[in-house]
Amino acid sequence: MFSIPTWTKLLFLTAACCTLFACGKANDQAPALGSSSNHPDNWLTGHRIAYQQNRDQCRECHGDITNSENKGGITMVGCFNASRNGITCHAIVVATGQPHGPRNVPHVLPFKNGAVHGTAAKSDFVYCQSCHGTSGGPGSNPRFNVRIGSLKEGCEDCHKPFTAHPPLSGSTSGWREHSSAGSMGNNCTLCHGVDLTGAGGVGPGCNSCHTKMPLGTVPMIGACVSCHANPPRDRSPVFGNHSTHNALTGVKKVCRTCHEGAGNGTTKHNDGTKDVSFAVAYNAKTGVATRNVDGSCSNVSCHGGITTPAWGGALASGCQSCHTEGTALNNPQYNSYYSGRHTKHLVDFGLQCADCHDMTVAVGGAKHFSGLGTSGFELAPSATIKVPGYTSTTPSCSPGQVPAAGTYSIGRCHDNKDW
Repeated sequence: MFSIPTWTKLLFLTAACCTLFACGKANDQAPALGSSSNHPDNWLTGHRIAYQQNRDQCRECHGDITNSENKGGITMVGCFNASRNGITCHAIVVATGQPHGPRNVPHVLPFKNGAVHGTAAKSDFVYCQSCHGTSGGPGSNPRFNVRIGSLKEGCEDCHKPFTAHPPLSGSTSGWREHSSAGSMGNNCTLCHGVDLTGAGGVGPGCNSCHTKMPLGTVPMIGACVSCHANPPRDRSPVFGNHSTHNALTGVKKVCRTCHEGAGNGTTKHNDGTKDVSFAVAYNAKTGVATRNVDGSCSNVSCHGGITTPAWGGALASGCQSCHTEGTALNNPQYNSYYSGRHTKHLVDFGLQCADCHDMTVAVGGAKHFSGLGTSGFELAPSATIKVPGYTSTTPSCSPGQVPAAGTYSIGRCHDNKDW
């Protein structure tokens, strides 16, 4: 029988022990281990801070942890090949092929708070998909349930399946804040169909709410015409005077003029009630613009603070249905007339404003009804005076000096007089 000398056995055992000790010795640079010779139970979150404080303490056992090809050093536990309870730790970003590792996470950690990650997701949902969602382009209905980090079901830990964005509670209209999302043509087509009609998608088509929107197009913020006619039809008393208001400079297609706080993305939008609330800029000098229960409106600066007819009705003819006589500038209303001898001409002589003022005059783009959202006149009233012999520097006029028949509606009045 072949026998091994005692000294040879001792040498072999010593070498073996040394080898085991070299591979299995404790890392005196590593954080304290738990009772089971593993990292502490809270290591899933605790290792982030430990790494940031001293990244070298991890390398003795885990090797070059920033290298996606690293298998984990002597522990065989690397950042990119390890899992915890079946959850992948750090993944490779599909879009770039680069590791989504401790040194190049594309967002802050932790990132669960919706107020933090919501803005990023709305900006580019497809970018989030590269790590958090299954693969697929428009119409693929990807799930966002990829296990990563502490997210066992990915985004669907918090969000409903196939809806990696928050639905509107108690409504079927979906995500109310979607109007501020970026890259809708890429983000929304993932689940709402290639042409955004919902065909083949798990999400509804955009035109289920945006009924006037052409197929395959993306609604634009503030473009109410994707759901409403342009403007809404005039059919008293429901639609009333939309055409009249929509023809005004600065008001056309600006629905928030009279529907402030009820536009797309607000809680009042599409709630079954036609909410009327005026922008602050349209308050009259004497009060806050208000819609009354009978459908009329009060304290609207455009109407000189005078209560309007009920919605669908017609204003009385004449400028004084919106302009009242005042005693000084902006008193009592922003558009009150007060200078010179207005009362004498209007009351004593029975003239009309249009006898002396031409409302078709435009100067530098400013004209009657322009700048309704301001308290001043973009076009000076004096610029509209059409009386023959009018001199703006004095001011004075000589309406008796009529150059030709028909150019002045009331004929001869008086010679030159100061206003």
